[in-house]
Amino acid sequence: MRRASAVKPAPPSAPSDLLKSIGLRRTPVRLGVLTVLAEAAVPMGVQQVLDKLPEHTDTVTVYRTLNTFTAKKVVHRVRGEDRTWRYALGGGETAAEPAHAHPHFVCETCGTVECLERSEIPPALVRSLKVADGYAVRYPEVTLHGVCPKCHA
Repeated sequence: MRRASAVKPAPPSAPSDLLKSIGLRRTPVRLGVLTVLAEAAVPMGVQQVLDKLPEHTDTVTVYRTLNTFTAKKVVHRVRGEDRTWRYALGGGETAAEPAHAHPHFVCETCGTVECLERSEIPPALVRSLKVADGYAVRYPEVTLHGVCPKCHA
């Protein structure tokens, strides 16, 4: 059984404004998922998101919401050590907001997945890989695996 936990209120209009800007209806699940991800310090798995939402939230609706947000470039996802997706806000791909250009770190000990937002994937990385003609690379995704500072100590 999922536990309902308190979620700090986000600025009242921010999630609604975001949904409107990407052409999506404002629903309780969409607003809840956006609020949970906005308050998260690290990318979250579906179960972690569900644990922060009201107890009777439909799991399938949360999966669909995350898939929609990923397709709309509202969130980006990265695969964790357990091979499940983790989601974090950000990932737009417009002139004003390019695709997320930071690497991710997966701790092999505790399984934590983190966005390394202070780091940037060098724009020349894709060129240096000499990808064959005919491939249209939209953005690079770099995932580093190792031991996080908490587990390393």
